[in-house]
Amino acid sequence: MALELRDYLDAVFLDIETTGIQPACSELTLITLYQEGEEKRARLYVNDLHDAVQTLQAIEAQAQEYGYDSITVCPLQQFAEHAPFLSLVATYNGSQFDIPFIVHHLPQLRTVVRAWQHLDIYTQVAIPLRDMGRLRTPNLKLKTLLTHLRVPRHPSIANMHGRDAVYLWNQWKYLYDSQALATLVLYALEDVRCTRLLLQRLIDVRRGVPPDDLW
Repeated sequence: MALELRDYLDAVFLDIETTGIQPACSELTLITLYQEGEEKRARLYVNDLHDAVQTLQAIEAQAQEYGYDSITVCPLQQFAEHAPFLSLVATYNGSQFDIPFIVHHLPQLRTVVRAWQHLDIYTQVAIPLRDMGRLRTPNLKLKTLLTHLRVPRHPSIANMHGRDAVYLWNQWKYLYDSQALATLVLYALEDVRCTRLLLQRLIDVRRGVPPDDLW
């Protein structure tokens, strides 16, 4: 049976953080997963430079303070063990960025990711809505669209963008700044959580309901 767009609200939402846009000359620093059902669960796979996983253990204990029922922190390489158990996956521009980046750094997953039922919200939802005249926004970059559709982000990272994530990782890499690492993780968590909220907003737009009547 073909899946409806709403079915993907139950998917595992995936987002990555990197130090650049070219996989061959950039680091993969974080893979973040988020799924919302009866509980709001997040899982972080972090490049374990300088024992980053151990440093982030406090994040797990503070999950409810961040608005999650659970947050689990794992070494980046462990994603290769867990990825085969994913089936329904949603990303924003993942076909062009996240998934090729993951496959470059974890090439053993090349076949695995092809088996996912993957919704790319950018190519399969946002672009068609723009082309139909339903989305009137300067561009379809994730942060622009979140602002346009009034998707709330945590106030501590509300003005952050991808270049800030690179800066925060470098603060950890070169200066062992644990606060920078924690901020990077919060930024990553918000990106993936907001991607699910964005899909909900776009489903509403697709239904033709004016934004002011919904939010």
